[in-house]
Amino acid sequence: MANLLIEKRERIRNKGRETRNKRKTQTAKSFEIKLDKSKISKEKINNLKRLFLEGKWFTNYIISKGITDSVSYKDYKVNKVNIKVKDKFEERELKVLSSQMKQYIVKRLQNNVKTLHKLSKKGKKIGKIKYIKSLHSIFLMQYGNTYKIDKNARTLHIQGIGDFKAIGLEQIPDNCDITTANLIERNGDYFLHVTVYVPKEEKVQNRKSIGIDLGIKDQIAFSNGIKARYSVEMPKRVKKLYKVFSRAQYNKETKESSKRRQKVLAEIKKEFSHENNQKKDINNKIAHYISENYEFVAYQNDAIHLWQRLFGRRIYQTSIGGFRDTLKRKVSTPLEVDRFTKTTGICMYCGYSLHLNLSDRMFRCPSCGRMQDRDVSAANAIKKEGLSLRNVGETLVDDNASTSKMLEYLKSIPHVKASISNEARSPEQMDVAHIEAPSVRVG
Repeated sequence: MANLLIEKRERIRNKGRETRNKRKTQTAKSFEIKLDKSKISKEKINNLKRLFLEGKWFTNYIISKGITDSVSYKDYKVNKVNIKVKDKFEERELKVLSSQMKQYIVKRLQNNVKTLHKLSKKGKKIGKIKYIKSLHSIFLMQYGNTYKIDKNARTLHIQGIGDFKAIGLEQIPDNCDITTANLIERNGDYFLHVTVYVPKEEKVQNRKSIGIDLGIKDQIAFSNGIKARYSVEMPKRVKKLYKVFSRAQYNKETKESSKRRQKVLAEIKKEFSHENNQKKDINNKIAHYISENYEFVAYQNDAIHLWQRLFGRRIYQTSIGGFRDTLKRKVSTPLEVDRFTKTTGICMYCGYSLHLNLSDRMFRCPSCGRMQDRDVSAANAIKKEGLSLRNVGETLVDDNASTSKMLEYLKSIPHVKASISNEARSPEQMDVAHIEAPSVRVG
């Protein structure tokens, strides 16, 4: 018996080594799959609701055992827990929640306890782990056991519940290793976030570079002269929903909402979720094109959260902060320029520096006489500064063919309006007042 245990442990160690070595040649990716509610029976919908409810019960049950017990807790096969209903405790049976799901819930709580312990060692004030009112995610640890995917039948199997028709399974590549997943409940809909490992892709190495300036009027300006403007506005029906929500019954003492109030709140959350998805889609599409066509991408680390205090809705409707974060993850070589580096009002031809007011969208350089667009000029200054920080040296110049291709691609994205800046025209065609500038020379 002892020899069998030793052999089993050795097999597990060897398999772990093989997996770790394999992961060095792979990249992790996550895909979101949506469960098709139109093809789910009422019984399965109730089971899904029950799953998250039981997850909440089990979480609160573990918390009630105390910090010491929860860290050392090992009984994942418990099928009955006590829950507090108003002033008394009642016993509830766990019918849907599997042992592996319980195991991860305990593991998540253990990680929370360890994090709090580390913070307390650093001298920071910490509180207790509080009981939860609702649970919106269930971790599925093992592919093939807690869940399975059938791409041909377009179905998803969840342990203890059954099979579901799923939307978006075609996203998952064939040459990948499917690992863990997270079942998420969001505004009454159910999603599966699947983590897979695919072979590492070669980074773009075409020596092409581009500078990006983020702004309020034109959200994105590129150093090649292209400017993109986009915004996603909230539907007018949201205001009506808020009026209904404010008038619905709510008991301040018991903090209980009426069914009508809960239903309207779910609709409001769904509208916000739809709006955020549209903004993410725009940001991902633009960032994808940049990462596929440019090796060096320079951008400035602007304090966009401060912009939101001044411009509010205009920043919220664009999510340019999310675009910058997406760029950091996707591009081959991101070049971040410090936020305090002067990039506005620098001539991209001779390097002359002048002061511009916020209303000055175009300016003529007093030194070389070239007419320039404020944002495109800033994007070129960001590009030059970013390349100098990394000592990249000379890079290939983008030609007109690829510029027109980029413009055509941006115009095809919903909600995006793209154009080439007026600074590409000759100075004679521009009827813009000359801006007086102080005699300051840079570089």
